[in-house]
Amino acid sequence: MADRTHSLAKNSFRARACDNCRVRKIKCDKAVPCSSCGALGIPCRLAGVSANVSEPRRNVSGQYEQKFDAIQEQLAVINQVLTQITQPSTTAAGSVSVPVSSTHAALPFEGQSSFHHETLLAKDAALSAISTAHNTGLNDHVSAALSSLKNSLANEHPFSNDRPTEAGLVSSSHATEPFLPVDLVVAVVRAVKAKPPFFLVSHSWRDLLQVESLCQSIYFPLNPVPIGSLTLLYGLLYYIIRDYLHEGHSDLSQFDLSSSANLCERRFYSGLNSYEMMADPTIEKIQALLIGIIKAQEEFDIQRCWTYLSLAFNMCQTIGLHRDSTTKGDSSALAETKRHVFWSLYTIDKNISLNLGFTSHFQDHDIDTALFAPSDHEQYRPWDLMTLVTLEFATIQGRVYDELYSVSASRASDQERLNAIEKLALDLIAVRDKLLAIDVSPGLYADSLHGMAACADFITYSVLTVIYRAETRPRNAMAISSRCYEASTLALHSHLKCFNYFRGRQTHKQIEYVHWILLYPSFAPFVIVFTHAITTANNADLSLLQETVKSLDLIKGLSRGSRHLYTICEAFARAAQVLVESQQTLMGLEQHQDGSLVIPATINGPANISLPDVSWPEDTFDSTMSQADISMFLNDFIGANRSVMDILNSNYMNDTLG
Repeated sequence: MADRTHSLAKNSFRARACDNCRVRKIKCDKAVPCSSCGALGIPCRLAGVSANVSEPRRNVSGQYEQKFDAIQEQLAVINQVLTQITQPSTTAAGSVSVPVSSTHAALPFEGQSSFHHETLLAKDAALSAISTAHNTGLNDHVSAALSSLKNSLANEHPFSNDRPTEAGLVSSSHATEPFLPVDLVVAVVRAVKAKPPFFLVSHSWRDLLQVESLCQSIYFPLNPVPIGSLTLLYGLLYYIIRDYLHEGHSDLSQFDLSSSANLCERRFYSGLNSYEMMADPTIEKIQALLIGIIKAQEEFDIQRCWTYLSLAFNMCQTIGLHRDSTTKGDSSALAETKRHVFWSLYTIDKNISLNLGFTSHFQDHDIDTALFAPSDHEQYRPWDLMTLVTLEFATIQGRVYDELYSVSASRASDQERLNAIEKLALDLIAVRDKLLAIDVSPGLYADSLHGMAACADFITYSVLTVIYRAETRPRNAMAISSRCYEASTLALHSHLKCFNYFRGRQTHKQIEYVHWILLYPSFAPFVIVFTHAITTANNADLSLLQETVKSLDLIKGLSRGSRHLYTICEAFARAAQVLVESQQTLMGLEQHQDGSLVIPATINGPANISLPDVSWPEDTFDSTMSQADISMFLNDFIGANRSVMDILNSNYMNDTLG
């Protein structure tokens, strides 16, 4: 019976596309069911007849079939062009959803010093010379030479139009990937329209309904789906579904959201790590990389985060997102999308750069693109204002590295260094005050906004610790200044206050605190207080360290990053307890009357910092860290002025932590 049905369908007017493909205006392979309907998991029907029931129809010649298909394809192309030109789709709050990528890469941006820019000037000169040659009657040989030069310059371009397009690459590697069920996607889009998820709102995602336009382009394609669109959709759906899962969204309770989120996560990483993602930059690829960077931060995979940042930065440079001139011809919506993704990457880059002790990718002296404008919608505006202030904070973090820790900063005079420290400290406090002045109460998810405001002091004092730590140079007499120690204690007290705010909240909100507050700075304050405690046998320092470790113990199971941080701090706290209680102090450091810790000079140079030779209880050090590891850490951190994050990711620390 099945063979008869297939034969009837094949020999009938199944020469026409099925109903679904005709509605979607795509080419149908006319199988029973067709591949498009099969991929989407929807019934394949022809003029009201399902793929499982076929009725005899009159035969139509292959000539008419080909003509019909050609007309259908031409109409689809015409419809697409008309839609793009005359009917931009309106989204929520009057915003316009615009296509931000295509199957072809954008023309690369090049600055005025580039060779290609010079060839454009030469091309103009050649055109002018040709005109002059004709007007002044120069001989034909000169005129022909100028014309040849003009043609050569016109054809010179970094990207060849003959290269395989991204769409061709994608279709081969992703054609067989299953999509999420249509009914789930429709329900998710409806939920986003009714109430945008936390991820989109908290990251000030400019086009709140971008997921809808992506779903339309992927589930009802007029052209092959670009890898950037597919990867971006999976990234957005992962966070959106995860948010609604945490929220317990009633309209999505019928779906297995956990499995769907896992599927999106796998597909997202598959696209993100594919070769196609690295070729032909588009805005959607950069947005997908931004989501990948955010996820790498959550997983405390700093090296992967830095790698994605490098790739995203290169794409931003290629497209020219750092320059205002590249958005002059864009619609306001597209220009805002470009600015949002650029400044989001900039903010993360400056923070990671300072924590790792690397120079940042995004250099302020070469950026003139405008900031994105905060929303006028009262529920979104507080988040946008918070994002813009965080951007200012990130700018200061970049300046901290450039002016205090870079190679060029090491050549500055003591007075220049002191002036920079004072200016950075004042600017940092001013930005903190600006953040606290934001009225967050009208905002959507206002409880999280209040939490971020409550944690402003912790992040501020943590970065202030790094600023004041630069009051001493490597191997100078002063190892830790009194202001650095004071900022460190304030940072740890602020952490304990923040922790109490989040302690009784839902697990995913505690994870939110770990990812975006606790792991945001380098946690240098803990190391400073630890060093002060074992140098001065200070019981107040020991108590502060132990309280901090207790708080970390309660959240160590929330993420890889929180467990890593707990393991380090707990080992330090155990060592501090033994030394403080035995009144044995750190060797190689002395405390002066002003409260600063000083490395005394010896005949052979600065003293070596080491733990005293005491009888350590058996349970003081476990397999994760030894006495020698802590001594090496202190010499790197205090003596060599290395960043905490750099040391924590070094070989000897990774070996001890397994």
